[in-house]
Amino acid sequence: MANERFALISVYHKENLQELAAFFKRQGVKLLSTGNTAQYLRSLGEDVVSVSDFTSSPEVMGGRVKTLHPRVHGGILARRDDESDLKELAAIGGHLIDYVVVNLYPFTDKLAEIESTKKRDHGSLIELIDIGGPTMIRAAAKNFEHVTVLCDPRDYPTVIKEVEESGALSRGTRRTLAAKVFRVMSEYDSSVSRYLSVDESWLDEKGDPKQLSALEGYVLEQDSSLRYGENPHQQAALYRRVGDRSGRFWTQLQGKELSYNNLLDMQAAVYLLLDIAAGFPDRSSAAIIKHLNPCGAAVRGTILEAFTAARECDPISAFGGIVALTGTVEEDLARTILEGFVEVIVAEKYSPAALQAFGSKKNIRVLQADFSRINRYLSQPRVSVRDLFNEFILQSLDTQVAEIGRSELVVGEKLSAALEKELEFAWRVCKHVKSNAIVLSKDLRAIGVGAGQMSRVDSARLSLERARTNGFDPKGAVAASDAFLPFPDTLEVLNDGGVTALVQPGGSVKDDTVKDCAAKRGVTMVFTGERHFRH
Repeated sequence: MANERFALISVYHKENLQELAAFFKRQGVKLLSTGNTAQYLRSLGEDVVSVSDFTSSPEVMGGRVKTLHPRVHGGILARRDDESDLKELAAIGGHLIDYVVVNLYPFTDKLAEIESTKKRDHGSLIELIDIGGPTMIRAAAKNFEHVTVLCDPRDYPTVIKEVEESGALSRGTRRTLAAKVFRVMSEYDSSVSRYLSVDESWLDEKGDPKQLSALEGYVLEQDSSLRYGENPHQQAALYRRVGDRSGRFWTQLQGKELSYNNLLDMQAAVYLLLDIAAGFPDRSSAAIIKHLNPCGAAVRGTILEAFTAARECDPISAFGGIVALTGTVEEDLARTILEGFVEVIVAEKYSPAALQAFGSKKNIRVLQADFSRINRYLSQPRVSVRDLFNEFILQSLDTQVAEIGRSELVVGEKLSAALEKELEFAWRVCKHVKSNAIVLSKDLRAIGVGAGQMSRVDSARLSLERARTNGFDPKGAVAASDAFLPFPDTLEVLNDGGVTALVQPGGSVKDDTVKDCAAKRGVTMVFTGERHFRH
């Protein structure tokens, strides 16, 4: 094996490996490997030198120790321009390793799987804490001046192309690949640390965390730059977690690039839509968002009817809004949407004719989203992060929503099926409105939204004003409030405007006073015991 060039390959994810092995053969580079990777390479017809033959040492402890050997790490770390390094390597019977191709055991993926199923599996996770892999890629990254390290299969084509076109890999490319190693390791180590930081006693009987983890870390890499942030003087970019192999939950089918504000509004529209759809799974749902607030929402028998009803809630605010829809968008719906102006449309599916119709307006951003994947994502423990000067505020996501049928009817007779559904709809929409929030609903569509006011009474007045401005009579409507009513005044304003039923969290020291007011006025009232402030 004297004077031979080696590539050490030990991978869990084997995509693109066949092409890489063929490249090494063309370059006259010998393959050095272990275990399943060696078996896979041999199944491709490749000649492979086993690490145990290379080191003259057997694997021990059930494969826990394979590559932790001076001949391996000497071959990686030896400085090619240092004669003493080369002599020492020769003295121990080692050989230079020019390529290290290693990706890690899928600890992070397994952790996400366990969190989604809410079943702790300590033993299998501990065995997925990689030791040899991180050691090899860190060594190769440290010696990037002489060694090429590949920890991500997506980088194989870049290396192959550059070497075959220019005859060698540039120092800049080797350094970029080395930097990725430490990003990947930071994310990997963060996942392990977060897992070990959570004591078993912190989980409830359902497997959900009773408190936030003692440690939470994110290592991010830029996916794409954005033109600017909320305003033109702010920089912005879209990032993803290093090593995340799940891929995007959405695909852009046409239109201008998405802006920072588009992305925020798109997420808000999808979250609203999914909450509505969860309460009305047998119906079609539509949601329209403007500046992170709902300005239209409806449930109907068809998706066309749902969108039309949602847009009628506030057509002026819907201009330039973000639309989210369940089901498949057909041509008639596409042309109805195009009667106005929207920035973004997001739905599960589109017919070819619908896409052709949208194609007449090239700037409209058309997104296809996998709502089932998003729902699975939201079913797992998640946190939101906000910057607080030099610290960070984390909280678990607000993914729950109380069912009206299981909530407390505090004033009024037994709810009819129709009234229960109306209150359910209003409550689900209200959850997504900026506080203080009041939503008026009639015939399973929002007819008035009061958002972001400093006074809940002002939000109530605004919701009534918006309803009347857009041609809706609030008489007989139901209302939802995101937080309790501290005084009867909000209820009085709503009832004077025609509201006959109200859903709210309850929990105020003035609850009895508010209930007395509702009883005297004949207003049905439900307490959910669940607040949905949104700041």
